[in-house]
Amino acid sequence: MNIMNIFIAIVGIIVAVVSSYSLLTGENITLPYMQILLGVMLLLIGINQLKEKRKRLAILLFFVAAFSILLNINILLR
Repeated sequence: MNIMNIFIAIVGIIVAVVSSYSLLTGENITLPYMQILLGVMLLLIGINQLKEKRKRLAILLFFVAAFSILLNINILLR
């Protein structure tokens, strides 16, 4: 297991914890933060796919990650 997979697992665990907190407390204030973390996770998966020579999937993951991160930063800055 390489370092990139460890980072992906750590971000996945953080997303699961934040989403569980949001679900249990009913607070929706954490949703943009969770979406940004999911975007970061998609970005890391895209980098991992690019290393494995899967360029089409990597480019798709980069676009989805950029859209998710930029949209949620825009929501947070309003």
